[in-house]
Amino acid sequence: MWAAAPWWHWLGMASFWVVVVLVAIWAAGRIVPAAGAAQPSARSILDGRLARGEIDIGEYRDLRRELATTGQEHHA
Repeated sequence: MWAAAPWWHWLGMASFWVVVVLVAIWAAGRIVPAAGAAQPSARSILDGRLARGEIDIGEYRDLRRELATTGQEHHA
């Protein structure tokens, strides 16, 4: 009885399962963050804020000094 199914039935079922597997892989990639994606350091965030003009040079120096005293300047 199984062999009597038309070829397009088997093609449709195979396509369905391929789509299910691809969607599952895509969803897992969206839920679990990439292992190699490192968070930017506090220093690089501070440098970016200065470059975008969000803070002035005086505030930059104060915050950089604060990062150095708390030991967060070079942590990722």
